[in-house]
Amino acid sequence: LLADPDSDVRRTAAEALGKVGHKSSNASLIVALNDPDARVREAAALALGRLGDGKSGIALAGHLADSAEPVRMASARALGEIEFSADREAQTLAVLRHPQGSARIAATRALLSLDTVSLSADLIKALRDPDARVRQGVAAALGESGNPGAVSHLRSLLRTDGAASVRAEAAFRLGKIGDNGVLAELSRAAEADPDMMVRGWARWAVQQITLSHEFGSERQPSQ
Repeated sequence: LLADPDSDVRRTAAEALGKVGHKSSNASLIVALNDPDARVREAAALALGRLGDGKSGIALAGHLADSAEPVRMASARALGEIEFSADREAQTLAVLRHPQGSARIAATRALLSLDTVSLSADLIKALRDPDARVRQGVAAALGESGNPGAVSHLRSLLRTDGAASVRAEAAFRLGKIGDNGVLAELSRAAEADPDMMVRGWARWAVQQITLSHEFGSERQPSQ
């Protein structure tokens, strides 16, 4: 039915295969990712996520640059649900170099769903992306990973990034993974940043780190 001439039938078939959840349908759903109808591609991506087979990772990463927004988002979501593989992460990181901004944004959402993110050259370069939404997404992915190597990059964003949304994201993430070594910078941002949102998140981060220190929680060292 994935080859039925009626696109509604193909979409429903993809959805049903996802609900059945048998990995024998993985290859057919990967083919359906190239369906001419975006609704079928979206359904196929979501179904592949439910199957959870790491073999679909490269195909899903390729559709982070799909022409349709729902397909890009479905592919990003599915990438977070399938088995981890180095190829999956590498293909997702490669999309950060895509000329289409929407593809790069989708890649950051996919990275945010991964358990760990490598501090690769592609990821660090994306912190200088011309699109603030990409920089913010990368900052979120770095912070969510808990990687201590991310702290220095988040501090740099807080000090120098021209977009308030990125500085606010950096402050929030430093509140989650920073330690006393970042308090001075966060305190300066809380007092002097020109944007009210950034000041608010910087104050929140200072409170989080201070409370953590008072209760004796261990944090990763700042880099």
